Amino acid sequence: MSQERLDAFNGFCVEEPNEPYGSISSYRDLIIWQHSMDTTEMVYEFAALLPNEERFGLVSQMCRAAVSMPANIAEGCGRGTSSDRQLLSYLRITRGSLYELETHLELARRLYRKLRLDPTPITTRLTSIARMLNRMISKIEARYETLHKDRGGR
Repeated sequence: MSQERLDAFNGFCVEEPNEPYGSISSYRDLIIWQHSMDTTEMVYEFAALLPNEERFGLVSQMCRAAVSMPANIAEGCGRGTSSDRQLLSYLRITRGSLYELETHLELARRLYRKLRLDPTPITTRLTSIARMLNRMISKIEARYETLHKDRGGR
């Protein structure tokens, strides 16, 4: 992926970093990927608090959805194609995994009220990531539409 394209992706993010961006050379430099990785770690810590009988159920589903977010961002960026449509597909999959994870967290909270699990720190981060994703998707869609119009609708 080109430096210009990576810079553009970070420009789509809603939140600004505490320090200057510096050089961007891979998907690892993308703020949205970094936030997704941090959130995935938080999910694994949360999942460890659930009862053992959920190991192959809710815990597994929760962790898979969490891992899917940074993995799909990385894969979408790593395709090395100029096709915004392909990248959009991976970003939409990421958004779907995020919504799935939010549902799993809510379900865990409801099913295990007696454990007093609080997924709020995770769901707050997910809301932030969702905003970044939605902004990226909107910007890329707009860019695609503009390019499509400029080429005479081909």
